[in-house]
Amino acid sequence: MPLAKMPISKRSLVLAGISSTVVAFFLTALPAAAQQIDLDHWRKAYADSLAAKNGWLALVALDWLQEGDSTFGSAPDNKIKLQHVPAHLGVLRMHDGRVTLLPSKEAVQSGLLLVGKPATESVMGPDDSRSPSEIVSGEVRMTLIHRGKNYYLRVKDAESPTRVHFRGLNWYPPKPALRVTATWVPFTTPKTLHIVNVLGQMTDAPSPGYAEFQIDGQTFRLEPTVEGRSLFFDFRDTTSKTTTDGAGRFLNSDLPSNGISSRGTLVLDFNYAHNPPCGYTHYATCPLPTPENRLTVAIPAGELRYGDE
Repeated sequence: MPLAKMPISKRSLVLAGISSTVVAFFLTALPAAAQQIDLDHWRKAYADSLAAKNGWLALVALDWLQEGDSTFGSAPDNKIKLQHVPAHLGVLRMHDGRVTLLPSKEAVQSGLLLVGKPATESVMGPDDSRSPSEIVSGEVRMTLIHRGKNYYLRVKDAESPTRVHFRGLNWYPPKPALRVTATWVPFTTPKTLHIVNVLGQMTDAPSPGYAEFQIDGQTFRLEPTVEGRSLFFDFRDTTSKTTTDGAGRFLNSDLPSNGISSRGTLVLDFNYAHNPPCGYTHYATCPLPTPENRLTVAIPAGELRYGDE
């Protein structure tokens, strides 16, 4: 699980070699004061990760690469126009599902890098490949992302106004009652989730089971996917109409107490629920909650809608 999604005390325990089951038990037993300290640390680490030079707040562009050549750079005659880079960086050539970088002499002389080395003509690896490529020009970073049948150039700039003018995040006050112990129920065979993103593209992902829990005496369930050594929940509740992000929120949990294949328990702490990247920028390609994960109850915990005062 990425640091930005894992409380610091949990990360420390995992790194110390303690099993996830013991970690879950230990954190469940933490006194309220320690849980508050852990939450405060996590929220700060999460905000810091967003505001990092390569964080989501630095995202400034998402350009669809069509078949053929796309010139890119800061000059107005480029097909893809960027800021804070040389006038002509070169060409991105899309052909038969492959994208090749052809750097210009100007870009090479300015110190353009590809995967940390001086850029040369090379086939780029998209974000879902074994070796993703990154182009770096000064404080601007560019990566190739693959969504559906399309390829896009994702651009992050450390001088992005959203990063430079970042004033922090807003959260609900902690609510211990919304740290719930859920029952884990594995599917007999993994269920395929049909996940639509904000661009309207669909991808399929397996879900190993569901977490069943109660809020205000009502029983609800959420279906996660597996993300590394954690479960990833993409959900929406009725606060999305008023105080939280309209697209939904993300939440990670430890794996269930008896593993994903056996019935057990897990802790869902909604105080850690946070916005998807699309909550901070229009240039992200976030998944939307499946119909099964759209709850008919308010969960007033975790992060509030970004930009609301």
